[in-house]
Parts: sequence; C-alpha cells; structure tokens
Amino acid sequence: MTLKLIENLQKLGFTGNEAKIYSVLVCFKKARASELAENAGVPRPKIYGTLRGMEKKGYVRIIEGEPTLFCCVQPEELIFRIRADFMLSLNETANELNTLSPASNVFSSENFHKLRVQV
Repeated sequence: MTLKLIENLQKLGFTGNEAKIYSVLVCFKKARASELAENAGVPRPKIYGTLRGMEKKGYVRIIEGEPTLFCCVQPEELIFRIRADFMLSLNETANELNTLSPASNVFSSENFHKLRVQV
C-alpha cells in the first residue's frame, strides 16, 4: 500500500484507518480483524469499530463465523458506486444552483444578516 493510494482513498471519503484496512483487504481478499490490525497498522482497539463503520458504508462485508472474517467490496464495484453517488450529488447541486435567482437567493446579504442574527 502506498501513501498516494491512502491519500486518494481519503479524497474519496475514507478515513485514514479505513483506507489502510481497505488496501490490505484488497490484497488479502479475506482476513481476521487481528490480521488487518497488524498489517494495516491500525490500533487493535480501533479495528472492530472501524470495520463495522466500513460495513455500514458498504466498503466491506462481514462473514460471521468462528473466526469472523472480513472481505472488501471489489474495487470495481466500489469505484462504480462512488462515481454514481458523486455524479448524482453533482447533478443535484447544479440543478439547485441553476434555480437560484436574485429574488429567491437565500444567500443575499439581507437574508444572511437575518440568519446571522438568529444564530
């Protein structure tokens, strides 16, 4: 795993520990939490919480059993999902920005002053 890969995964929304774990899982295919902690350099007390969070985000799958194993979502699937989510957000943002007009602009100085007073 390279520093550049970790940085790029972080730009896509991964935390530092998630990026390290995901990179190791791509190499290992399946691994126990202890193996991931050791090879990713993630402190053992943080490994289970990080892995559960990654499961919720759809980065990893948990294979319950004895021992519990973790596997990553395939990189192609992950990149496809990230790209689709980004494009949806980008399109929604563009549409919302295009509907703003000076008359309805919630960011006008007058409205901003009102918001500041309410805060």
